[in-house]
Amino acid sequence: MERIIVGLWSALFFFVLTCSVSWAQATAQVSGTVRDQTGAVLPVVTVTATQTETGVARTTLTNETGSYVLSNLAVGPYRLEATLTGFRTFAQSGIVLQVNASPVINVVLQVGQVAEQVEVQADAALVETRTSSVGQVIENQRILELPLNGRNVTDLITLAGAAVQTGTATGRLFSGTQISVGGSVPTGTDYSLDGANHINFLTGVGLDLPFPDATQEFKVETGGLAANRGSSSAVAAVTKSGTNDFHGDLFEFFRNDLFNARQYFSPTKSSLKRNQYGGTVGGPIRKNKLFFFAGYQGTKLRSDPANAEAFVPTAQMLAGDWTTFTSPACNAVGQITLRTPFVGNQINPAQYSRVALYITNKILASLPVQPNACGLITYPGAITKEDRWQFVSKVDYQRSDRHSIFGRFLATSQYLPNGLALTKNLLRSSFAGTDALSTSYALGDTYLIGAHTVQAFRLSVNRIRNWQIGNSFFSLCDAGATFFYCGNAPTWISQSVIAGGFIFGSNTGGADREHNPYWNPLSAQVNDDVTTVKGAHQLSFGGGALYGRMIEKARFADGGQLTFTGAVTGMGMADFLTGRLSTLFQGQPNKHQANQLNLNAYVTDTWKLTPRLTANLGVRWDPYLPQRIPDIVSGIPGAVYNFNHDRFVRGIYSTVFKNAPAGFYYPGDPGFPGRSGINDQYWHFTPRVGFAWDVKGDGKTSLRASYSYGYVFLTGIWREDTSGSNPWGGRTTVTQPGGGLDAPWRDNGGSPFPYVVDKNAPFTPRGLFLTQKPDMKTPNVYSWNLSIQRQIGSNWLASASYIGTRTLHVWGQYPVNPAVFLGFDPCVLDGVPYVTCSAPANTDARRFLSLERPRDGAKIGHLAEFDDGGVQKYNGMLLSLQRRMAKGVTFSGNYTWSHCQGNYSDINQNGPPANETYTKPGDRNFDNGNCFSDRRQIFNATAVAQTPKFSNHTMQMLASGWTVSGIYRVSSGAPVNVVIGTDVALTGTNLQRPNQISPNPYKDRSGRPSTQWVNPAGFAPPAPGTFGNVGWNSLVGPGQWSFDMGLSRTFNVREAQRIEIRAEAFNVTNSFIPGCPQAFVNPFLSPCSPSGLSGVPSVGGGITIGNSTALNSNTFGQIRSAMDPRIMQFALKYAF
Repeated sequence: MERIIVGLWSALFFFVLTCSVSWAQATAQVSGTVRDQTGAVLPVVTVTATQTETGVARTTLTNETGSYVLSNLAVGPYRLEATLTGFRTFAQSGIVLQVNASPVINVVLQVGQVAEQVEVQADAALVETRTSSVGQVIENQRILELPLNGRNVTDLITLAGAAVQTGTATGRLFSGTQISVGGSVPTGTDYSLDGANHINFLTGVGLDLPFPDATQEFKVETGGLAANRGSSSAVAAVTKSGTNDFHGDLFEFFRNDLFNARQYFSPTKSSLKRNQYGGTVGGPIRKNKLFFFAGYQGTKLRSDPANAEAFVPTAQMLAGDWTTFTSPACNAVGQITLRTPFVGNQINPAQYSRVALYITNKILASLPVQPNACGLITYPGAITKEDRWQFVSKVDYQRSDRHSIFGRFLATSQYLPNGLALTKNLLRSSFAGTDALSTSYALGDTYLIGAHTVQAFRLSVNRIRNWQIGNSFFSLCDAGATFFYCGNAPTWISQSVIAGGFIFGSNTGGADREHNPYWNPLSAQVNDDVTTVKGAHQLSFGGGALYGRMIEKARFADGGQLTFTGAVTGMGMADFLTGRLSTLFQGQPNKHQANQLNLNAYVTDTWKLTPRLTANLGVRWDPYLPQRIPDIVSGIPGAVYNFNHDRFVRGIYSTVFKNAPAGFYYPGDPGFPGRSGINDQYWHFTPRVGFAWDVKGDGKTSLRASYSYGYVFLTGIWREDTSGSNPWGGRTTVTQPGGGLDAPWRDNGGSPFPYVVDKNAPFTPRGLFLTQKPDMKTPNVYSWNLSIQRQIGSNWLASASYIGTRTLHVWGQYPVNPAVFLGFDPCVLDGVPYVTCSAPANTDARRFLSLERPRDGAKIGHLAEFDDGGVQKYNGMLLSLQRRMAKGVTFSGNYTWSHCQGNYSDINQNGPPANETYTKPGDRNFDNGNCFSDRRQIFNATAVAQTPKFSNHTMQMLASGWTVSGIYRVSSGAPVNVVIGTDVALTGTNLQRPNQISPNPYKDRSGRPSTQWVNPAGFAPPAPGTFGNVGWNSLVGPGQWSFDMGLSRTFNVREAQRIEIRAEAFNVTNSFIPGCPQAFVNPFLSPCSPSGLSGVPSVGGGITIGNSTALNSNTFGQIRSAMDPRIMQFALKYAF
């Protein structure tokens, strides 16, 4: 209730404020040339465009070349008039302007009296003859009528073609969806709403758009954008506005499992119930002057599908008999034999860890079902009790014929309980709850300085407050662990992974607010843009500033993240029960703040070289001013530091933190660059060039090309893991501790936690560090396109485009401190003798820096350095065919054939952890392969068809008012990375890949349930100390497709009032659509498509991004997941 009141007061604040503050919105423009009947150009012609729904008019005069430009026009229906003494008035109605559209409407005046009028009823031409980027508009008709699963407008972005969804925001990220457009990295797309910045500063991707009834339309563009855009692709959306007539609706969309098919791999149907309800209202406050619009949508979702799988210890295993669990019946890779000293796959229960048994007994007691003979259980993984609401309000004020103003407010809220609030199943303890609120404000003004000059000022503020709700159950101390501090995590263990088994634990603290982490990003942007027409030139220039801030409190590992890979016994589950801990990852709670200022300026020239040829020229200034990290308190810097190997070798220590190892330096140390660790980069000038050629001069065929160069937005979250480093968060990884699970810090001097962060703060042993070079280069993108468009008849448009993108200086992470393979003979390391010189147990002793300076090296575990040398390349062909709404039918279809490849990248919305580095030290290109977003072939088709209004009464009752709509999508499979799951190379790096020993890496590509997609016999671990020959992301998962349909009937109740009854079906045919081949998957992440996320155990103890399948998984390479079955949705809507 408190947030609803805040939203309503904010809306009222906007209503009052917009009467006196200036601003501008997402717009279109109209241009053309006025001639007489002889073809001579006519100067000083008065050209007026009138928005027919509001009566707002804009007027300009043609210049000496007879040309006119009406820029910064609000989207919607228009009437265009041209008048000149001695000529009849020209009037064209039926023009519909879409967001960022630039149609050319040429006018021919006939000799006569001004009072005489030549009336033309026609929409603008579909062919683009003035701009040179590749774009697609998703108009209001499709937003409202297409079957939209979840009523999330963002899901429609990929329908534009050449776009792939690679991730979905969950948890601490809350808002936004990762989408790669035209081969860009997911953070390389610029999102705007009503012309204002609409990006989550934390993640660099778009915030949620308004729900369908509140969104007017949006446009997706790529392939060489104008200089007013800093990125290689853009999404521009527009909120609905009020008009001279009152309009609105009330609606309810509901789902119930009674009408849905059972999910595949689920033994029972879910209890799905979802209600989405709300309404909109808009109209005049003062006709032709002041308008308002407001809308609300609430969502309540309840569901408990049995769609998660895990392997847990069986009674037979607890008794010491592992023969069943190691048999081919339970393992995709075939028979497994436990390693020495275990014989005959038997383990004496007396060798089991007391902590492991405590955890096992607690988990088994909490399960809703019993495991089968293999220990496999299927349980309700995605239990959901979600409450969301969204409120939007907008006020438009036409202050005069030269001055227009608007303000807009958007709020989105989500509340999701933590996993154990809905069930006692401890396998749900990894599922965090969410209590979040996102607010977005936009103000702006459009002012006509003269007949040919328009100024637009805009201001936006985006803010998210996001609490993550953890789970409380028991701590490692409760389980009997010694030599371990549980004071920071009194009632939980951090998220832990047993390879080939299960995941449990909480990375978001306990269930009470005191122990909940939070992520609160904020951004504020101001821009000023001027457009003026001088002869054949339309000049635009402007600039702006964006201030971003991120404040967070994290507690990823204070309860201790445990990883069991099977490195000792050969099976993760056996390692777990015997307490053979592969890694312990632990830290203490830490806070972090980052501030950043982004500046930009640009100038563009749309130059009409000839009546048929237009050049688009521009240059943009985009300096890079890295994030500044403020001090925690005076004299104690925040989480920013650099590492220099020469300083390490020479034994140069920090004067700021007394216990820091050699080589590290901080703000306040000599030579450290400011508060960011990276030098400011002001000389960032990027050119843009393109052309548009009206091939025949009739506006029906165009040939266009463009080239642009820009920079990638670096997210607010990318420094997150530096805040977890020593001394702030103290995160450290202990590899195969001698005390095992029962006493993990026994042989490491005892637990270093807790401690106070000051100049004398201790540095935990084997800490995790993530650093950068002062001269890091910013990722930049070259993009280009060549396209041809042809209008067929009045309403069809066919186009073919080549789109290319090359991203340079892609940031990855170079392992500075890997373990060095020293062979298998006996050796002595820092005075300690080892029977086998290279083994997992002495990984830390063999690290590069430990061998150079053992005393300082003992404080450094994973040390990664950002590397700016990565490259990604994309080449694609986009074919499209569309029909705008005419005679009740609209259609859009496109086909993309493309390939994206390059180096593994950390430019993602999750923030790079220190242990996620290149696989092979010193060889960036060893991880060169297919991009996460690579889908070789994509086809999208959408259609909306309305039955005509029959004159016959019977036919009208039976057949009029029907609307049928559909979405059909087909896509090639996502890349799949085959990994070993253990540290065979003995370097301590993650995601090591096996050898391919068979020509065919696939086995059964039918895509049927539970089939073996990847061939287990086709891969084998390489020899110890070496790396495999399988390429990064070299396999491809099953193709994806979906077919959704909607059917509705509208009944007119009174004049301008109607009732609509609607039914929608997603996956109409109830077909099995396979997910990606599985590793051990986190049951709370959607595997493969659409999000492209799955988990695989990593050496550092985490969940990595991408589709990976691991050799040490029981379900290696199997199809064990699926997209949703047929789901039905019904709706009732009243509109006026």
